[in-house]
Amino acid sequence: MRCGGACPRFPNRSLATATALLCLLLAGGCGEDRPRAYPAKGRVIFADGTPVKLGTVELLSQNHGTTASGKIGEDGSFVLGTYTPDDGACDGPHKAIISQLMIFDGMVRHTTDHGSPVDPLYGSYNSSPLKVDIRRVAQNTLELKVEKAKKEPRQQGAGQAGKQ
Repeated sequence: MRCGGACPRFPNRSLATATALLCLLLAGGCGEDRPRAYPAKGRVIFADGTPVKLGTVELLSQNHGTTASGKIGEDGSFVLGTYTPDDGACDGPHKAIISQLMIFDGMVRHTTDHGSPVDPLYGSYNSSPLKVDIRRVAQNTLELKVEKAKKEPRQQGAGQAGKQ
C-alpha cells in the first residue's frame, strides 16, 4: 500500500532524512585531512637578552593558513598549539606576531612586574618582521627577538597627587 502525502508509519521521514544528510556533511569535514602539527616551544626575548614577561605568540602558516599560538610565561617561554593547547604548529614557513594587553590607566597598583612592553610593530602580521620555519622534527625550539616599545605609555595619575 502506498501512502499519498504523510505516511502514518513514518510521519517525520523528511526530517529524519534531512538530519541524516546534515550529519553526513558535518562528518565529512572532520577527520585527519587537516595538516599535522609538530611540537614547538621557545622563548621571546628583547634584544638585550631580557625575557618578554607577558603576552601571546601567534604564528600564521604560509602554506596551510592555520594559526598556532601560545601564552608567554614570566621567563619568556611559550609552547605552541594549533588544534590543542600544546600540539605545536604545522610545518613550513610562518609569519609571527607578539600581542600584549597591558593597562596603564593608573587605577590599579600592580604588585607583579609585567616587564617592558614590546614594540607595537610586532603586533600585526602586516608589520612584524618575525618569521619562523617549523620543521617535521620531534621538537622545534624557537627564539624570537623583539625590540622594546620606543616609549612606555604614561601612567595617568602617576605623579599627579595634590594637583587640581
